[in-house]
Amino acid sequence: MRMMMKETKDVIACVVDHGMVGLPMAERLARDMKHVYFFSHWEEGQPTFSKAIVGDGLENVERCLDIWQVKDEVDLFVFPDVQESGLQLELEAQGKTVWGSRGGDVLELDREVFLKTIREVGLLVPPHEIIVGVAALREFLKEKKDYYIKMSLFRGSFETMHYRSWKLDACWLDGLGVRFGPFAVGMRFLCFPNIETPLEIGADTFCVDSKFPSLMLHGVEWKDRAYFGAVTQLANMPRQVREVLKAFGPVLGKERYRNQFSCEVRVKGDKSYFIDPTCRFGLPSTGSQLELWKNWSDIVWHGANGVLIEPIAAAKYSAEAIVKMGGEHTEWRVVDIPTELKPWLKLADYCEYDGMTCFPTSDSPGGDEVGWLVAIGQTPEETIKKLNKHADMLPDGMDANTECLAYVLKEIQQLRKQGIKFGSDPIPSPGLVMVD
Repeated sequence: MRMMMKETKDVIACVVDHGMVGLPMAERLARDMKHVYFFSHWEEGQPTFSKAIVGDGLENVERCLDIWQVKDEVDLFVFPDVQESGLQLELEAQGKTVWGSRGGDVLELDREVFLKTIREVGLLVPPHEIIVGVAALREFLKEKKDYYIKMSLFRGSFETMHYRSWKLDACWLDGLGVRFGPFAVGMRFLCFPNIETPLEIGADTFCVDSKFPSLMLHGVEWKDRAYFGAVTQLANMPRQVREVLKAFGPVLGKERYRNQFSCEVRVKGDKSYFIDPTCRFGLPSTGSQLELWKNWSDIVWHGANGVLIEPIAAAKYSAEAIVKMGGEHTEWRVVDIPTELKPWLKLADYCEYDGMTCFPTSDSPGGDEVGWLVAIGQTPEETIKKLNKHADMLPDGMDANTECLAYVLKEIQQLRKQGIKFGSDPIPSPGLVMVD
């Protein structure tokens, strides 16, 4: 711990991001800190205005175009995402305090390192095969069904793919040869047979060196669509999750890891498999933690200095739903968001002008997801009703698919039937999310 550490209210912070979670983080810290800068990468051979303007115009956050111009006045650098471990270590070497994953992000970026680490710490390794080259992948999958295909590092080029069968997905395999060109012969693919179980549990928390807090979120997600979390004591988390945290704490400690951390564990009978680490601010779950933990800014500031601060919960449950927005990516999209909704709407890649929320043009087509809608409450029913209320407040052109929470509630009910505890209150009927 550093001597004469400033109080949180006197801290000047700079959030360094790739655009996905940095803005909600910066806005949350700005509630409690003296000043918050935001930086996202925009420099390239032919820089564009649309990248440089992200984060501009926010009421309590100042967009900066060069972290080195503000470095001397910044007390705390925050890296909510993976990568840039070298920059984090260099800033530390120059005497700056850093909240980030440092070298611990390799567990998410390099899947082969992750699987090797699972084996070394004594956990069950998910069944898998490593296949080198697209031609070999085609041959391997020709007679297979129901596999998940993954790749390390280059998530922008290859996101996890659910391979159903040769008949259904042969054309997708053909496309990989075009995508990777002459390098297709050396690309490494990790092929996982589907673990046939409806039970997937997880923890959404943070880690300071090797330590986890005694209070965290037991979260259930409907992939990239909806999320429901229950504030839970570590001692009451599912045994399978506690085993993962106990095993990986020392691994993260070696890297002086100080960031959020999430784990997904699939449970089948008496076996459990740690399938994915999130060594950054998770999506979803980040919005929940920003609003649930009343002392979030203290957690980050003290944690970056190597001191774990226990979270203080504002409620017992949280819910999130993906927010989508219509319109063309080649055109500016502008909406007027009600002031009372803004704390519950965690948006990415936007700026503000004259009170309007603006999404700049994009040079490449992408999805229509722009953020996550969040609600917290003292019971599951109250939390869901609040999320529906927030969804009703969204401006024209924005939509939150809260209906997907019905699938999450079904999964939570299934967990309870299998003896896995989730919260302490009744779980409402999935039909509740359909109520206006």
